[in-house]
Amino acid sequence: SGFSGDESSDAAPARGATKALTPGQTKKAESKLSKVRTRLLFGTPMIGAFFGLVWLGHPYMVLLVCILQVGLFRELVNVRYRPAKEREVPLFRTIQWAMFVVAMTHVYGRVFVKLGLAHSAAERLPSVLAGALTQTIKYHRLISFASYVATFIGFVLSLRPGLYKYQIGNTVWTVGVLALVVWQIAGTTELIFAGLVWFMLPCGLVVANDCWAYFSGVAMGKRFIKAPFLALSPNKTWEGFIGGFFLTVVWGWWYADQIAKLQWLVCPQKNLDPFASLSCTPASLFEKQKIPIPHKELEIFTVTARPFQLHASLLAVFASVVAPFGGFLASAIKRAYNIKDFDSLIPGHGGFMDRMDCQFLMLLGTNVWYRTFVRAYDDLSEEDLLVVIRAMVPSARATLLDKLLKEFNCTGSCFA
Repeated sequence: SGFSGDESSDAAPARGATKALTPGQTKKAESKLSKVRTRLLFGTPMIGAFFGLVWLGHPYMVLLVCILQVGLFRELVNVRYRPAKEREVPLFRTIQWAMFVVAMTHVYGRVFVKLGLAHSAAERLPSVLAGALTQTIKYHRLISFASYVATFIGFVLSLRPGLYKYQIGNTVWTVGVLALVVWQIAGTTELIFAGLVWFMLPCGLVVANDCWAYFSGVAMGKRFIKAPFLALSPNKTWEGFIGGFFLTVVWGWWYADQIAKLQWLVCPQKNLDPFASLSCTPASLFEKQKIPIPHKELEIFTVTARPFQLHASLLAVFASVVAPFGGFLASAIKRAYNIKDFDSLIPGHGGFMDRMDCQFLMLLGTNVWYRTFVRAYDDLSEEDLLVVIRAMVPSARATLLDKLLKEFNCTGSCFA
């Protein structure tokens, strides 16, 4: 009979069949599928909301970043929260949040003044409020310093015997958190108002690398390299890291080409108008042209592409090799404090920190890249000069006008 022989469960499955799963394996597979479904269910609306804010415009994207910073700060300071000890410390939470407010006020105040956005906002306010805002801008540095001093003195006065080590340790932790969620993202407003492409590019590259590394790891994990990747992230593999690297670079080239076609994303915004209709002549950076590789003085071959795509490819390397270390730091924090997620705010995704851990370093790197290799070579337009002039006090404007008249040997014919 063809059915004779050993029919035990250990027999090899027939060709074309698959080996049966144990109850544990089945439960694990179903758990993974359920997790993917939950992530898709709650991730899709988040992506939709993000693109909705992109459509609304630049000021709303800055508002989104501020909201994320509030959530990130809250989650990270909560990691070291000890209710029993903090009940004995007066104003402990208040001082932590005061430090955050001082840092945010100082950073955003400087950026808004630098970009001319503060004066743009003053032009849209009633005269009384505009005057108050102008004075605040004028004394912004002093106000920030006074706020810092008040917070510092408040912290020192709150120190209690027996809790010195805990209080000082938590304050040092808070300063470290501020460096992560405020200082590293300080240049993001500049990126957004320089053109939404400079914000969407780094964010998109990090998300893409996360996805490509995951799929590469699932498809080829530990098939070629058995050595562990990092003790901090034992589930990650070398195949996932390497596959994610190459696929992110390729995807970044294509992605940059697509977003560079949209004027709404390419054009910079020079004011705080929440519903500005942008129209501009795209910079040559976003126009297709012949590009010598590796450099015009050492040309080996040329490619027809947008220079923006070359920037994107190099930033994709950063997103694949350097940005993941933000995630490794987050993993180390979770292991140190024995937590699975930083929060349960988003089902299937955890908290803000669980989704944004790699974005800090990426946004900082993009800002440094933009200021070094892009903005440094941009020619100042008339609009850029107007932004600088609007940020000047009236007496300085009058002095500038006098100097310009003398520079051009102006008489009445200058204004004819």
